[in-house]
Amino acid sequence: MKVRTTLLGATLLVMATGQCFGAELQRLTLGEAIARGLKLNNQVRAAGFQAEAARAGATAASLHYLPSVTVEEAWSRSNVPVNTFMMKLNQGRFTDSDFKTSSLNNPSPVSDFRSQVTVEQPLLAPAAWAGQRVAGRGAERQEALTQQAREQIAFQVFQLYLEVKRAKAYLKAADQAVEDARESRRQAVVRTRAGMGLKSDELRADTQLAAMEQQAITAADNLTLARMQLALVTGGESGSEVDAGGAVVFNLPAQKPDQLLQLALQQRQDLLAAERGKEQADAALLQVRAGFLPTMGAFGSWQMNDHTTPFSREHDAWMAGVSLRWNLFDGFRTWNGSGQARAARNAAAEMVEATRKEVDYQVREALLRSREADKRLQVARAAVASAEEATRILSKRFDNALATMLELLDAQSALNQARANLVESESAQLLAVGQVYYRAGLFLKEVQQ
Repeated sequence: MKVRTTLLGATLLVMATGQCFGAELQRLTLGEAIARGLKLNNQVRAAGFQAEAARAGATAASLHYLPSVTVEEAWSRSNVPVNTFMMKLNQGRFTDSDFKTSSLNNPSPVSDFRSQVTVEQPLLAPAAWAGQRVAGRGAERQEALTQQAREQIAFQVFQLYLEVKRAKAYLKAADQAVEDARESRRQAVVRTRAGMGLKSDELRADTQLAAMEQQAITAADNLTLARMQLALVTGGESGSEVDAGGAVVFNLPAQKPDQLLQLALQQRQDLLAAERGKEQADAALLQVRAGFLPTMGAFGSWQMNDHTTPFSREHDAWMAGVSLRWNLFDGFRTWNGSGQARAARNAAAEMVEATRKEVDYQVREALLRSREADKRLQVARAAVASAEEATRILSKRFDNALATMLELLDAQSALNQARANLVESESAQLLAVGQVYYRAGLFLKEVQQ
């Protein structure tokens, strides 16, 4: 009795605490929770930054044919004959006396400040053109991966939202089980006092009530943890809670299975990412093969030289030209690089095919599991109705001394299990329908309507 009173007090404390906190809970509808998750979830934000980086890389790769301009200021001092000869010549200070043998062989140290502006303009760069395609396809692939991350987080929010509602339903069922156990104990006490029952029946009822109170405590804690998980995935702080405050209604897509499969092949972002990855590998193969082709570019420079002051001019000069470069042999590095890129391209093509097959299987599985969940839900509802009626009949029989306490408690246990199965089946049915949309690549569009 003392143990039962302690457990009952703990249960009431948990319930009262939950009510106090419930007044401060932020309650969100499913749409609000998903919108918040897509905005604040760290994984979604990280994927967005990765896509931004990939787009910036693609933009940088597309600018290869723009000219480059560099400015350089250099200082040097030397008494090497050739260097001093060129320095004085560049500075415009070369005189007839510098042709003396003694000056040529043993020159005095000379300082030189060289200011130079150089312009380079690529004219033909096949590898750079292919590199632009590689970066562009990489950016598109990252965009698809970012969208996939959004789909994943949205579905995760949906799962945890259902988990909160399931935990609330379990807590409600646990509370009902406690009330039923209390009623059974009351009946046992009344019969014992009237001299019509056994003390063992009262003790069995005490044990049943204590077990139900323990389950209620666990159900309350599970609800708190589910709310904390929902808060985390929607971008909340650690330890905060978010409650599922709206109804969840999901119906199966109107499309036929074959139509749904075709939509999945068009909408699934992981398949799109795999296809872009294969196109990126195609471009990478072209980039490596472009190493066999020549490159051409124009260049020009203007420089000033001074022997005492930086960025000053005692003399200036310019140079312009065009260069053609053709790599005829590099130790088979380009040849083997082409083989590596070709193998990577074949691997990417295999991954595309594997992803297509996996998408097909996942859609078929989701449809099958959805039909299964519907049937299980119907059975669970019928089981609860039967268990409730059986418990009602046995309760009346017990009052009339036509049934034992053990039979009544067995009926209540069956009813509690049937209610728990119904809660599980209702949650599983909604999750199964959501899986159909998710596997078809339509989940985010469906919940954002």
